[in-house]
Amino acid sequence: KALRMVLAELSRVIDHLVCVGAAAVDLGALTSFWFCFEQRERVYELFEKLCGARLTVSLTRIGGMAQELPVGWVTDCLETVKIIEKNIEEVDHLLTKNKIWVDRTRVCPISKEDAIAWGYTGPCLRAAGVNYDIRKANPYYFYNDVQFEIPIGHTGDNYDRYLVRMEEMRQSLKIVRQVLD
Repeated sequence: KALRMVLAELSRVIDHLVCVGAAAVDLGALTSFWFCFEQRERVYELFEKLCGARLTVSLTRIGGMAQELPVGWVTDCLETVKIIEKNIEEVDHLLTKNKIWVDRTRVCPISKEDAIAWGYTGPCLRAAGVNYDIRKANPYYFYNDVQFEIPIGHTGDNYDRYLVRMEEMRQSLKIVRQVLD
């Protein structure tokens, strides 16, 4: 269960890295794209060490794990977390207060009501100001035993969606550290 949490949170991080990186390149911030994709590759390397696959983590099975962790994997994972945390801050520095980025992403606000009516989930729902995360609302695995915050946006626009994803990555890495400890 603990390793499933780690894999789930690392998968959340790479999802958000791809989302932020792709949005950045679409808006003319190519450097941030490379920062994000480099970090995604680091996580893929961890997945590959676990099960031989980079895109699909096929290590988990009903009733447990397919095999034991490779020697040194936890140390490698913690080192990767440290590197990704540093690079997320670099992306934050490049984008969050960049006037061009802010101006180009302060578009398409979505209200709480519309987000719910349209079936939004995850970071898009939370960016619209809806305080819902299944890990808190209906905890599974060991989510009751770890400390993390659920970032919530205010306007639901693209900028809030970006901010929520950035903070969710930080919180996911915090969860990974706690679980591995």
